[in-house]
Amino acid sequence: MSGSFNSILEAIKYYSETTPDKLCVGDKKNEATYRQFWTMINYGADYLKNSGVKKGDIVVFKGVSKVEYLFSLFSIQLLGAVACPLEKAVKEDRILEIMNFVETSYFLDNKGLKNENTVNIILKTMFKEAVEAKDDNYDAGYELPGSEQLSEILFTTGTTGKSKGIEIVCRNNIAIAQNVSESIGITSTDVELVTAPLNHSMALRRTYSVFYKGGTVIIIDGVKFIEDFFKLMERYKVTAITFAPAILEQVLKFGKERFGEFKDQIHYIQQGSAPVSEASKETLKKMFPKSKLLNIYGATESGCTITLDFSKYSDKVGSVGQPNVNVKILFVDDDRNEVAATADNPGFMAFSGPMNMPGYFKEPDITAEVLDDKGIIYTNDMGYMGSDGFVYLLGRKGDVINMGGIKIAPAEIEEVANMHEMIKESACIPIPDEITGEAPKLFVVINEGYEFDQTALSKFMVEKLESIRVPKVFQVIDALPRTFNGKIIKRELRNM
Repeated sequence: MSGSFNSILEAIKYYSETTPDKLCVGDKKNEATYRQFWTMINYGADYLKNSGVKKGDIVVFKGVSKVEYLFSLFSIQLLGAVACPLEKAVKEDRILEIMNFVETSYFLDNKGLKNENTVNIILKTMFKEAVEAKDDNYDAGYELPGSEQLSEILFTTGTTGKSKGIEIVCRNNIAIAQNVSESIGITSTDVELVTAPLNHSMALRRTYSVFYKGGTVIIIDGVKFIEDFFKLMERYKVTAITFAPAILEQVLKFGKERFGEFKDQIHYIQQGSAPVSEASKETLKKMFPKSKLLNIYGATESGCTITLDFSKYSDKVGSVGQPNVNVKILFVDDDRNEVAATADNPGFMAFSGPMNMPGYFKEPDITAEVLDDKGIIYTNDMGYMGSDGFVYLLGRKGDVINMGGIKIAPAEIEEVANMHEMIKESACIPIPDEITGEAPKLFVVINEGYEFDQTALSKFMVEKLESIRVPKVFQVIDALPRTFNGKIIKRELRNM
């Protein structure tokens, strides 16, 4: 599927001309129509140019969930430079390490770096000048980026240690926006509240998808203050929400009843970056019976590739959904030979399509490990395509349990365990077994007011699973180790 825009920036310019007074973006403090936002971006590009930034330069900045962030991102892109957003809590030594790696001296933030070789560009000054500019229809006449122009370098999660810089060109962003908007049914009337950190590819791409359709994006810095969440819902008449599962859990814990009052207002709720628990799915289905409820599978390298509408397909247990419009999915063996994957003989998932990255920045050897010369990206996720056209995910290589030749998905064990009232959450890993080679072990977090009863839990699970899939080894744990966006860190559990 191909679109009429070469870049998200071109979409914003188009809507600044066709729907100039439509609200484009807003947060707790600032907001702008499409015309105002396009004008601000032009002034921002001028400011960067006057600061010494040239086409092709890389500008490093912190990803703060405010209008200023998107303003700076698009100002960089309009100038023809490359945006390199980092997590907002990243330390100065890590910033300097990345700046050295990408060979740039430009750092954009409200607070500059102390390093003498850094060209500090003060964001609050740049933003203030753009907001207060007198010409409300200013267009500096910059050439819009082409589809193959490098727009971003997104570093993988983590503020310390080695991480990879993923190159994103403009066609990637357009293809991903199509994948998301078509699978969800986003319209120009949607007002989407993005709660996840905007430096993260999931939130950034959901934002791009709304701009692609000419809708409105509302930004919030997580839900540290639940009242802010509801104030924005009411103020902007929000019709859609992007959640990371960890943030959704906070809303359900601290504001469930109030959240349910918006049931007639919400068109869709989408989630990504980590699977949504079955308990949360059931809760949302009861709270929002008229809304689309979606979980999107993807990676920074290959965009948003698979979508599950669990409000419609609640019976597809273990499925991550159906491939999106620009995606061709295939399953391969260890040698990357295509196989007819099944539940008993799963393959590694691989994807081709215009959403795939061109490579890792300055890392040709690592690029070759996941991307071939045909543009196919290979993952470590094992799964298969069912006869129903849905993709079923067993887990990552190393997480899937090989029990005497039978492949067991940890997720199916976790889902059943989490149904028991005793269990708050769980995580399953493979452990060595003398007879079967591997066997499942389950870590469990116990709900408040309960004591762990292994016999009762095992009996409950045997009623819903084949006995071979019921763990013989359980371990109670206070909390599961997670990344900031909610993914369980199973390597830490294995290290236990």
